[in-house]
Amino acid sequence: MEVTAFTRQELDITQSDAARETLAKVKPELVINAASVTSLETCEENPALSRKVNCEAPEEWAKECGRAGVRFVHLGTDYIFDGKKSSAYLPNDPPSPLSRYGRDKAEGEKKVLRANPHALIVRLAWVFGHGGKTFMSKLPAILAEKEVVELAGGRTGSCTYAGEAARIILDLAEKKAEGIYHGVQSGTTTWKDFAEEALRMMRAKHGKVACREVRELPQDKIAGLKVPRPAHSPLDIKATEKFLGRKIPSWEEGLGAYLKEIGW
Repeated sequence: MEVTAFTRQELDITQSDAARETLAKVKPELVINAASVTSLETCEENPALSRKVNCEAPEEWAKECGRAGVRFVHLGTDYIFDGKKSSAYLPNDPPSPLSRYGRDKAEGEKKVLRANPHALIVRLAWVFGHGGKTFMSKLPAILAEKEVVELAGGRTGSCTYAGEAARIILDLAEKKAEGIYHGVQSGTTTWKDFAEEALRMMRAKHGKVACREVRELPQDKIAGLKVPRPAHSPLDIKATEKFLGRKIPSWEEGLGAYLKEIGW
């Protein structure tokens, strides 16, 4: 498989004619739109940017891919839900976002499927991977260096190792999936449970890790977290597993693979 990837500096997806010109130049068989403004605080502070990147640009790319006969995959999020459901969210559950980010991502999904009914939307959540900027991506380094690690409590959800997310996305696209699927790993967790499992794995392999305590704090006590997040937003993957004909590995397996990838 030949992959052509663009950084945000190389390709601004919000620019007029960016989709048409890029498709004409690269001539791809498949386009995966991983671009997004994911900082909830940035989306609240700059709603115009959020709407352009998370909603309007994906619609344009979906439309142009449809015209060109190119498969289009758009990545979604669990943040389109309010977290009030007691069980895992299904792909067809109605959105009820708490934030500007969630509203724009939810509207973006609708616009993508209206512009291109053959498009595929894969919802991810709590993604972690090598070189990632998310808290979960940085967590092993934090655990290795700090004696006490404080993190936001009161949240339960699904998480996704980037390597497994890529496999799910490509498998769905190869089988020509359309509509909405969830691309997270099996099982649910909290940030604290995730951190403690990472700590256990790191100690088992290397012994010495600085962290001796993982401490939960209310979200309003965590610097930078000003916008509400859903408290309970696991994503149900039964439809994905049925379509793919395989079981998706657990988040613990994904965490183990990630730690191995980064040398732990």
